[in-house]
Amino acid sequence: GGWSRIFIVLYSMTNKREVLEKLEAWFFDDSSGIENFVEEFAKAHKDIFDMDKEEHKLEYMDVYKEFQGQFETKIEGFLKDNGYSSEDLVDAVKEEQKTHGDAAGTDVIGVILATLEYDIFCQMMAEAKERFA
Repeated sequence: GGWSRIFIVLYSMTNKREVLEKLEAWFFDDSSGIENFVEEFAKAHKDIFDMDKEEHKLEYMDVYKEFQGQFETKIEGFLKDNGYSSEDLVDAVKEEQKTHGDAAGTDVIGVILATLEYDIFCQMMAEAKERFA
């Protein structure tokens, strides 16, 4: 009856929260190589970017799309290795936003989404150009 339904709801919420917690731990863990991947990618492509010019070259978008593809592949690999699907992640984010509003508890999602935004990507490349000059 009612108890089993409550248990199932609680269980699925715990499971959903778990995918976010594991993703966060993996994302910010030095050994998983996400930071390293982002840094190496930035080093390899930084010279294409000239942020002093107003106009963005078409090439920037190509590099951005390449980055996005590789980044998403890494996240999909994490999900697969941990027995999750991308739907599990989407559900977890939706649940988290419903429970805590947009701001709370989804720090890692915010970081991932920000990393995948074109403007932030270009900014990241500009910073890499300065840092690894």
